[in-house]
Amino acid sequence: MENMTMTSESPVSQDNEGWIVRVKVGGRIQEVRCTSENQARYFAAVLSFNNAVPPSRMRN
Repeated sequence: MENMTMTSESPVSQDNEGWIVRVKVGGRIQEVRCTSENQARYFAAVLSFNNAVPPSRMRN
């Protein structure tokens, strides 16, 4: 299996222990470790999508 080099803009990177996703959510960096690249890319997409939605102004 080829080792793909990720660009610095990608929230997905690989280290010796697996794949890492780093996405800024609510002003904080959220880090998720994954066992596969596909899983890491899925989490990156989900976290990025959730970050794009503005918080609701409604209160309970």
